[in-house]
Amino acid sequence: MEPPTTPATCLDVAAAVAGATGRVLAVAGRPVTHLAETLSDLPDFEWAVGEKSAVESAVGLSAAGVRSCAVMKHNGLAAALDPLANAAVHGIGAGLVVVSGDDLDAAASTTLNDSRALGRLAGLPVLDPAGAGDARAAVRDAFLLSERTGVPVIVRVTSALHADCGDGRLRARPGPADAGGRVDRTVAHRLTKLGRHQHRRLVVQPAVQAELDGHTTATCAETCDDAVIAVGAAQRHVTGAGCLLRVRAGWPLPVPAVAFADRHARVLVVEEPLPFAEHLIREAAADRTRVRGRLTGHLPPEGSLSPDLLRRAWADPPGTWTDIAHKPDDQPPPRRYATLYAALAGLDVFVAADVGSSIRLCYPPYSAAEVALGLGSAVAVAGGAARTGRPAIGVIGDYALLHSGMESLLDTALRRLPVLVTVLANGTQAQTGGQPVPPVDLRRLAGALSIGVVDEWEHAALDVAATRRRLAGLLAGPLPALALVRDAA
Repeated sequence: MEPPTTPATCLDVAAAVAGATGRVLAVAGRPVTHLAETLSDLPDFEWAVGEKSAVESAVGLSAAGVRSCAVMKHNGLAAALDPLANAAVHGIGAGLVVVSGDDLDAAASTTLNDSRALGRLAGLPVLDPAGAGDARAAVRDAFLLSERTGVPVIVRVTSALHADCGDGRLRARPGPADAGGRVDRTVAHRLTKLGRHQHRRLVVQPAVQAELDGHTTATCAETCDDAVIAVGAAQRHVTGAGCLLRVRAGWPLPVPAVAFADRHARVLVVEEPLPFAEHLIREAAADRTRVRGRLTGHLPPEGSLSPDLLRRAWADPPGTWTDIAHKPDDQPPPRRYATLYAALAGLDVFVAADVGSSIRLCYPPYSAAEVALGLGSAVAVAGGAARTGRPAIGVIGDYALLHSGMESLLDTALRRLPVLVTVLANGTQAQTGGQPVPPVDLRRLAGALSIGVVDEWEHAALDVAATRRRLAGLLAGPLPALALVRDAA
């Protein structure tokens, strides 16, 4: 049995992307922040404002005959599903690859998503590299598959990506800018909307399936009853398996995986963070009782795995997995905006936080926010609460507002909702490493939306009591209103 595969690093994936194209659009967020920062050395790299616009721009490049890559975390992939699902049936031109990072334990994410499931929803193939050498091949294969089938291809990486990246310098030369054909107008314009879906089912999907069926490797040291199917980077946990099938495709499931399961008395499916492949194998297997994993309770239902969990998975009966993880009572103090948070905690008003820096409002010692739903959500959530007739506050970062809060700000202004939009205006993406925020004049923007009251102050200029009085005064005045709280720290 070979030792576990060395995890792919950001540098492995970045080198493969750079070797295929220099046109990269990225949105920072663990576990792909370091990958994006590594790629930012490319001359045509762009920090995208949001994932949806990143994918739409990449589709435009592809349709014009230029290879492109969009980099985002799994939450962002969910936000970009609409253009991806349309591209899956409309067709593209040059190769388009989306590198999506899955945060296996939601350590820095709001939800535990699985990019394989999202790829299936969009109808797009997903490659799932197992390790360092495999990552480069997966990116190369993804661009080629994209160009052969005329659809975007997702390459899934995980939080295991953050291994030793050496000096983190990208030395690969950017690939050719014009490396593929333009969009096929026969599919895009000559087929009906239903016809595009029929084309995908009859032409694209069989070609994708044939390609992905080759993304498995079986190793059997001897004839044995027990076997392991390891999907993607989860293979790093496998030690001592007599029979092992490595699966390097997330969706569609390679047909050899089902045939492998049918040849053994007991098969353990090893994957992270959710039982996606196990579902598919159990549906297609001749005897599903042979298949064990997360669905049967032999492995935890969600999250990352370990070699010890795999060793215990062969024992019967399965586990019950009843523990629920809780946050510690003591949270570290916020690096910025502590005065504002303390002031908000003393107001008797509904507060919606965002999932950037203002998420600290949900926890002690503040415990001021009712909801922190997602990036860019605070304005809309506060607007929903304000529809009850009582004023509400939405606390949002300047990047989150531009990322996905602008429609909500427009809606709040048009409906004259009693909302005080409080913006943490520090010009940086503080939660993901300090990437720059586009230099938009938020005061002028508010004026264009007919928000008549815009207040602005430096966070360090006021203490807690003065900040609370200022916020209370804004709540008592005409709403909606905008408070821009600057912090140059």
